[in-house]
Amino acid sequence: MSKIRVMPVELSNRIAAGEVIERPASVVKELVENALDAGATQITVAIERAGLHLISVTDNGCGMDDEDALLALEPHGTSKLLSDEGIDHISTLGFRGEAIPSIAAVAKLTIRTRTAEAPEGVEVVVEGGKRIACHPCGGAVGTTIEVRELFFNTPARKKFLKSNPTEEHHIEETLINLALGNGKAGITLLIDRKKVFSCIPDATPEVRAREFFGRNFAANLKKVEYREGDCRIHGLVAAPGFTRPGRREQRIYLNHRPIESLVVWRGIRDGYGTLENESGRFPPTMLFIELPPEEFDINVHPAKREVRFKSEYFITRAVGTAVRQALHENAAESVESLSPEPAVPKSISIEQILQAAQVAYQPENAVQMELTAQVAPPKKPIEISQPEKVEKLPLQETFSALPPSVVSTALTDSPQAEMPVVKIRAAIPEQAVFGGAWPDRVLGIYDDTYILASGGGALIVVDQHAAHERILFEEILDQLAQGSPASQPLLIGQVLELPPAKVALLLRHRDVFAKLGFDFEDMGKHSVIVNAIPSNFNEHMAPISQMVEEMLDELLENARAQMPVNPEFAARAACKAAVKAHWVLTIEEATKLLQKLKACRQGTLCPHGRPTMITLSERELERRFGRR
Repeated sequence: MSKIRVMPVELSNRIAAGEVIERPASVVKELVENALDAGATQITVAIERAGLHLISVTDNGCGMDDEDALLALEPHGTSKLLSDEGIDHISTLGFRGEAIPSIAAVAKLTIRTRTAEAPEGVEVVVEGGKRIACHPCGGAVGTTIEVRELFFNTPARKKFLKSNPTEEHHIEETLINLALGNGKAGITLLIDRKKVFSCIPDATPEVRAREFFGRNFAANLKKVEYREGDCRIHGLVAAPGFTRPGRREQRIYLNHRPIESLVVWRGIRDGYGTLENESGRFPPTMLFIELPPEEFDINVHPAKREVRFKSEYFITRAVGTAVRQALHENAAESVESLSPEPAVPKSISIEQILQAAQVAYQPENAVQMELTAQVAPPKKPIEISQPEKVEKLPLQETFSALPPSVVSTALTDSPQAEMPVVKIRAAIPEQAVFGGAWPDRVLGIYDDTYILASGGGALIVVDQHAAHERILFEEILDQLAQGSPASQPLLIGQVLELPPAKVALLLRHRDVFAKLGFDFEDMGKHSVIVNAIPSNFNEHMAPISQMVEEMLDELLENARAQMPVNPEFAARAACKAAVKAHWVLTIEEATKLLQKLKACRQGTLCPHGRPTMITLSERELERRFGRR
């Protein structure tokens, strides 16, 4: 008796759906791509309960007649790819005819559609792949598809979905990608009947960047325009020094389709060359590549994010040339036409500031100090050949000043500060497991990054950034354990312009950030105001805007596993306020840093698991020099 059986159609459809429909964001992607292929200029997406209860996509495209509406539900039913020759000339976002049948197999689907020629529309209702009803209906020209109770017949799939905020974030990111790549269409997103964003049609990349990421972000992008043969590359690239900790802001579009490609990423890296020498930092981009369809293959993966180019070397070289040329041309532009900035007084009386803020105060008999205002230097053109190194201010308040006698004293002679025992989810041991020698004397600082110290007959190299991250992390956790976060209010709140995803992240987890000592207030679509920061953060160490953005970038980079954000993970991200590499520390500050590090429960690892120090023993040094 044969062991092989042909799968039932329902089962095979569910398996096929699993390759195309991974999560609610996959449904949104497929339906919006179909709307764009139908020529829609206005698309409205409505989501309820992260898409599990309802996903509705309405467009003003060409619509379908009753026959096409039924054929669209058949496996591989499509109007976009009708012959073998067409597979090498794909010019639409969709072409396999898998999306609608796959969605219908795992949800309750309703299609309402009408063409301009038809006096009435048609409504088709499908549940779990089975057609329930088909009858005429009224409606405007275009198509509305409602997906309800997603994965209702595959409950195992629901178990692998993340929390509602995480799934909503994926939906928002998917729509932003499609909106950036298809400026001719206006897209509106509603989540639980609340408008998240609405972008206008016929928008340029510059307008789209400003709509989604704010004016400050758009102002740091430079225009790209390059053509070589049949290849055209245009869009926006970041100015040198404007970077992000991940590639999620490096957006690439091939014939308006968002893609991910190592070939293009290499070209971006080559285009910046030595201008981007920061490890782990990536300049944001919005690059649009236009190629004849026969020059690439998009039929690689069901998600259609991967692509194969016929000539990878040509694409890498063309992208590198386009980016390099854009940076040189923008650097050569004169800034003399800019209007001069208004003069700023050299000093502002504290009395004037307090009076303007309507703060009651009682002056002492001592002479009032004056607060010196930093006058911004005049803007200069960017020199591509040798980018200007940003001068970093030394720490002023992070570490308290030490008497000169303490600097020469061994660190082991100073008593450790008593710290409360805190049980946290990361399972940090109560006693440090470090088996080597702790540094007892600072010898110097190499490259303004590594503290060189001696201890136990060994040379110890300490990463100042990793060490300070560990110190801040444990201080924040201790404050959380005590239930009383210490905040330092800002005299004048700082307004930050952020992308909508970051604003939503802040506001959605406002109570978590309040536990750390932050105070954020909503100021509109792209803006929040920072009224307070944790007391152990020195606001002069780095711009507050940079620290907050880096913290949010890390949270979003790990959103898949950490949404909703818990206090410990937020504390780890908040450690972006730590001193950076190439930050100038004095010997006194470095000594104080090592003292605080020694008092930590696990001072040998940063919050992200990287070592804070390495030890070169005397034996190892002798071996390296051939003395043994």
